[in-house]
Amino acid sequence: MDKTRSIKTRDVVKIIKVKDHAKLHNHFIRQKKVNTKEDESVSEEAIHNIQSSGVCVLEKSVFKTKQEIKILKSKRISNKTVEIHPIENQKSKRYAEKVGVHKSQMRENRKNPIFLQMKKYVIDKKTSSEKTEKNKFQSFYYTYKLKNTNRIVEIIKKSVLKVDHLLSFGGSLVLMICMSLFIGCFSALANDSYSMPAYVNVSDEVLAYKDTIEKYCKQYEIPDYVSVVMAIMMQESGGKGNDPMQCSESGFNKKYAHSPNSITDPDYSIEVGVQTFADCLKQSKIKDPGDTNKLSLALQGYNYGNGYINWALSNFGEYTKANAKAFSDMMQAKLGTNGYGDPEYVDHVMRYVSITFRGGSNPNFNNVEAWVTKNPYARAGLYGQCTWFAWGRFYELYGYDPGFSGDGSSCVKELIAAHPDKFERSSSPKAGAVFSAIGHNHVGIVIAVKDNTITVQEGNLDGITNTFQDAKKDWQAKSYTLDQLKSIYGGVVFANPK
Repeated sequence: MDKTRSIKTRDVVKIIKVKDHAKLHNHFIRQKKVNTKEDESVSEEAIHNIQSSGVCVLEKSVFKTKQEIKILKSKRISNKTVEIHPIENQKSKRYAEKVGVHKSQMRENRKNPIFLQMKKYVIDKKTSSEKTEKNKFQSFYYTYKLKNTNRIVEIIKKSVLKVDHLLSFGGSLVLMICMSLFIGCFSALANDSYSMPAYVNVSDEVLAYKDTIEKYCKQYEIPDYVSVVMAIMMQESGGKGNDPMQCSESGFNKKYAHSPNSITDPDYSIEVGVQTFADCLKQSKIKDPGDTNKLSLALQGYNYGNGYINWALSNFGEYTKANAKAFSDMMQAKLGTNGYGDPEYVDHVMRYVSITFRGGSNPNFNNVEAWVTKNPYARAGLYGQCTWFAWGRFYELYGYDPGFSGDGSSCVKELIAAHPDKFERSSSPKAGAVFSAIGHNHVGIVIAVKDNTITVQEGNLDGITNTFQDAKKDWQAKSYTLDQLKSIYGGVVFANPK
């Protein structure tokens, strides 16, 4: 019998698994140390904030944007063929170990101060928006800001189309781009920041009325606001005409018709104007001339009428540039006119207010932003140094970052580089100028210039770095001639406000 040795063969099936886009996507994100759950929550917080600002039309566009980003990521991953090993147990073990490592890394990432700061910004922005703007802000912006939101939507759409080539840099970069877009939208819609415009002198015509203004400011119990009333007159008429305060339509006008320019007595115009402004200050509940927000509310009320003050307080609790514009738009629609008042009246008036009134004659060390949180020298622990003092006083006087962070001798150069439209280099000073010593490492602020006398404020009299409590005493206000200042510091150069 012919025996044939049989050879059995085993059917081997090579398993090629179809890639799971969702799992690969998650794995990609884990490799880049990005917490997708946190990303998603931050994005949702940002989207909610945009909605709470009254920009309802952004909702669909933002969610569409998220979907488009996910599709782009999936398309990029799908360009590569992935072959899964048939031994599932080993793969699963390795995958579980890797996932465990990544989860640990992601927990550490959540503790990263940058990540926490970004998250806190979104949450704080949401809380602030809900508290100050309230629900009625939505209706105003839905009506009056629709055209602006459409523009923002287009910007976001264009940005999404260009984000694909950036995916190779990792999910963290994509997150930063998206957060920047959202924060940019917040800034564009809020438009609430208060900025101090550069100081401009009032005219000789206004100065001629100074004694009369002082008389009525004292009579109506606002003696600290003489410079502000002079600034109002400068903005209203430049001190010209028979109604220099442009207050014929005020309810305090009892002698003339309530029509434009009906007052023909400048003295009476000033009296009515001062009385009107005093009432605006009272309605705004201001207690300190340094309260710039309530002062802004009173100034805008002088331009619009007291109706604006009550409306702003009832609906928003304060003045903002945004609600000033919304009120103007609302009144235009109500009255059927092409314009209503000046929505930028506050900035237009404040440019004529003296530099010391804006920031006070002396430093206010309770201004935390100026002296602690935003001051780069404070963050470096350099309390009491001349640079720390100059930065803080500049912020008090102008309301924004001067842009210098180096030593005292370089501050003028850095300030002009940061704000070339607002400051210029000079060998002689103006009030509000920053000076740097050429021969010494020193910087200070020019508070006043009268004839040949220059009054400066400067820090670091003891030559050492102090504690914050000691630094608050380590400064002086002193007057020099220009020659004396040059001699003491081996030459000086000034960054003058334009």
